[in-house]
Amino acid sequence: MDLIRLQAILSTIWVVWFFVLFVGMLIYVMRPSKRRHYQALADIPLRDEARAGQRSI
Repeated sequence: MDLIRLQAILSTIWVVWFFVLFVGMLIYVMRPSKRRHYQALADIPLRDEARAGQRSI
C-alpha cells in the first residue's frame, strides 16, 4: 500500500469521524432536558448586574 492510497483512506476516515463527532455534539446540545440551561446562558449578556459606583468597561 503506497502513501497516496493511505492518505486517501485516512482522509475519508477523518471526514466520517468528524461528521459523527459533530452529530454527537449536536444531539448532546439540542436535548430537550438542557433547554432551560442554555436559555439561562443566552440571557447572560442581557443581565444588568453592574453595581452602583462601578463603571463597566
